[in-house]
Amino acid sequence: MPTPRPGPPAQTRADGQLIATRCDVLVIGGGPAGVAASIGLRLTTGLQVIVAEAGGEPVERFGESLPPDIVLLLDRLGLADVFRGDGHCRCPGSVSVWGRDKPGYNDFILNPLGPAWHIDRPRFETMLRARAQQTRATLWTGTRAVGVADADDGFVVTLQHRSNGTWNVHTDWVLDATGGAAWFARRQGATRRVEDRMVAIVRLADLAAGTFTAQTLVEATAPGWWYCAQLPQDRIVTVLVTDQAQARDCLLADYAGWRELLAGTALLAPRLHACRLDGERFCTYPVTSALLDQVEGERWLAIGDAASGLDPIAAQGIYKALADAADAAEVIAAASRGEPPPWGYTERVTARFGDYRANRAYLYGLEQRWTDAPFWRQRAPV
Repeated sequence: MPTPRPGPPAQTRADGQLIATRCDVLVIGGGPAGVAASIGLRLTTGLQVIVAEAGGEPVERFGESLPPDIVLLLDRLGLADVFRGDGHCRCPGSVSVWGRDKPGYNDFILNPLGPAWHIDRPRFETMLRARAQQTRATLWTGTRAVGVADADDGFVVTLQHRSNGTWNVHTDWVLDATGGAAWFARRQGATRRVEDRMVAIVRLADLAAGTFTAQTLVEATAPGWWYCAQLPQDRIVTVLVTDQAQARDCLLADYAGWRELLAGTALLAPRLHACRLDGERFCTYPVTSALLDQVEGERWLAIGDAASGLDPIAAQGIYKALADAADAAEVIAAASRGEPPPWGYTERVTARFGDYRANRAYLYGLEQRWTDAPFWRQRAPV
């Protein structure tokens, strides 16, 4: 595939003034939401789109699951068939121990859209980037936004490349796809309203011997809940989502606390014990349920995790990112034609978050076995 451009060469003039680049839409952030928005815009408009991504090549992330209806959003980007053939693991359903000691099953066998998916995240993002370049969107990697000023017809955003200098981009529209930082939206006065904070402790390991189910495993325990799945390239991801105090205990002595809690699970432990895992590596990341109080303004919109953060129990993170991207692209496309969108972007984002909030409350409310445990007491429906 083509290599993303690492940003323009150094663009400071001899007199110290910054040289300006012009575009119709500047997307700040090159994750799934930002890149999908650039594809949607290029497919439906003639607008010039630049994506500024602070990182380089896509990096490994853990435990990504996609629902069956992700193929509908990918089809709009011309990627459904590419995705199906790209080596991701088909997931026929899930097994859960939640709210009771007996396992429950949720199968996708009769779903007309097919299975759910356990994906290779770098491969998924590489697919999106390749498609963006096919549509002639411009992708600058290693490039972060460091300043913004209003202009009569948009914004002037100062970008800084990690080695190629600093320059200004004069743009009509900005899409904020900077994740939980919501870098641009915060500078427009938006505030992130956090409803819950948790911690995910993740172990990724290689399946060296034995076989593992293609189903997703989910198990509630007193300290939090567990997720386990097989990923492409014969890897097994195991995740504990818990509160901050419990997470600190789990991290001590080479994750001894985490291993002890895993050994006590009824669903995960026997299945993992039947396998031999090598090359385990751990990471820890925050899990935040949150919504910006303002997801759009004059000539800007926040998309993906910049607009809202979801609990992974919903398994909707990437789906929501692509849905935001599609809606944002439609808003800008309509504006480029001098037309109002047929619906409100804020209403779309807040409705999705409202559905997520209700579903999350329902799921946590099902678990009544440990009502006195801090993790479940804090998340009991009111």
